Parts: sequence; C-alpha cells; structure tokens
Amino acid sequence: MRSVSTWLAVALAVGLLPGCQMHIPVAKPAPSGTAHVQRREPRATLKLVDARGAEAASFYVFTTGRGRPPRPPEGFEPIEFLAENLQAEFAARGYPVTVTTDQHAAADMTLEIQRYRVVNRWIVTVVAAMEAAHEFRAELSAGGRVFPIRAFFYNNRVSVWALGEGYEPCIHRPASILVKEIASKVNRALLGFRADEAAVDEILARAGPKDAIDDGPYMEIIELGGTNNPRAMEVLKKYAVHKDEFVRAVALDAIGMLGPENELPFLKERYAALEGRDKYMALKAIGDAGDPSSLDFLVSQRAAPIYKAELAVRTLVELYVNRPR
Repeated sequence: MRSVSTWLAVALAVGLLPGCQMHIPVAKPAPSGTAHVQRREPRATLKLVDARGAEAASFYVFTTGRGRPPRPPEGFEPIEFLAENLQAEFAARGYPVTVTTDQHAAADMTLEIQRYRVVNRWIVTVVAAMEAAHEFRAELSAGGRVFPIRAFFYNNRVSVWALGEGYEPCIHRPASILVKEIASKVNRALLGFRADEAAVDEILARAGPKDAIDDGPYMEIIELGGTNNPRAMEVLKKYAVHKDEFVRAVALDAIGMLGPENELPFLKERYAALEGRDKYMALKAIGDAGDPSSLDFLVSQRAAPIYKAELAVRTLVELYVNRPR
C-alpha cells in the first residue's frame, strides 16, 4: 500500500491541496517527418486572430473541484505557441504558407480562434489518474468562404505517482496531435495539397512499434491522416481495429482528419463496439463529417448515460455542435 507521505506527494503533484497551484508545461511538438509537396518559398499568408474572449484567461480548465487550477509556465502564450508550431508543420510538409499573428498584416486566409484549451480532471483515491481533453474551435475564412475548423483529442493516464508522469500522454502528445490536425484541416479546406504515393509509402515505412507508453506508431498514423490522400484510408481503418486501444484511438482521430464522409457506417459501428478512449475518438470522427445528420448523432448523445459519465464525451459534443459566439 502507498504510505501517507506518498498520498501527500501525489496530492501536491496534482495541485489538489488548498493553496497549491502547479504550472504544467507544454512541450514543443515535433513536425511531421515526410514532405508532401516540393518545398517552395511561401506564397500565402495565414493570419491567426485571437477571438477567445474571456476564455483566454484559462488555457487549462480544472474540473476536479478542489485545489487551484493549473497554469501554463510563465510567459506561455497559446496563440503564439500555435502559430509557431503550425508554421513548423506547414514547412515540414512543404506547404507554401506563412503563419502570422500580426493583426495589421495582409493575409490570404484568416483563422479566427474561438476556443483553444485543455480541460483537465485528476482523481486521487486508491489510485491516481489524470485525464485531459484538448479542444480547438475556429472559423477559417478566405475570399468570402468560411469553414469551421474543429479539433479534439483526449487521453488519460492512470497511477500518476510522480510529478510530471502524466504530462507526456495527457498534455504533450495531444497538443502535438492538435497542431497536426489543424494544419490538415486548413489544407483540406483551402490549400488542397495531397501527398503522393511515394510520400504515403515513406510514412508507412516508419510506422513501426515504438518503445514508449501506449506503444505504437501513433505519430505516423496522424501523419497518414494529414496526407489528404484517399489511399491512406484503408490503412487507417486497419489501425482502427488494432489490438492496442491507444492506436485505435489515434487511427479513428486520423480518419476524421483525412475525410470521414464516406466512412460513417464504419465509424458508427466502431462507436457502438468500443468502450474506452477509442470510443470517444470514433465519435469525434463522426463529428468531423460536419453534415447535419452527423451533428444530430452527436446531439443525440446528450440523452445517453455516457454523456453525463464521461468528461471526453461532454466536451467533445459541445465543442462540435455549439455554434460560435
């Protein structure tokens, strides 16, 4: 059994004691490893506009109900973080795009960001658990056209005995996935670049088991979701029935990035059959289709027991179906 001193250390680590407040870092994501198009000088500019309003004060939202909410490190600016890492991701893929947060700059595309946050919950009982739902909602506009950009990823970690043990699975990895998803959805909406067969093959060649928590080729799966090449879909569907729950979750997320419109029967079957993180990401991929029927399916989950019981389902449904301010 864990000693009293260990329980105290856990409570301090997750900030559950009154007066305690922890600072959770956000690691810099590694960009994708395969270029999709030949590198060229930037020809288009994407401007990020911070429209979060009062939400800008809380990048981390704490739902445990005790202690003080966690905060990012001093000086961390979420929109600048996103701009820097979107720029790196576009460059890695070879997209000729410059990202700016300069509100006076001329821009070909504007991404008005209405939500960018992490909803956290920690539970300390006979075990310790951390869970985090990463949310992003924005409107992408260019030439009079407007596209909703939604991104979501959820992960949890049980038995957090040491300070920072949950950061990689619950903070760093999802934050990196969100950057790649946003880049992929901007590309699908306005840029239209598609990785060729050789690029898809190169990613697949790197998609082997990794020596890490939730062992699996998760970042390569996310890269496949960003190729905008339909050939990747059958590979992703195979990963969506993989033996590992986290690999299934990532694959379902990637299907939503690649284009789930023709895969709704498969996604609904997965949602009905699964029980964990993968179930939530199947629901997210259904929402990515964005048509009225798919969004109605998400709305219907408000009446299901899982909506009340699971943080991920509540945050996901409201992120996708609620209209922006």
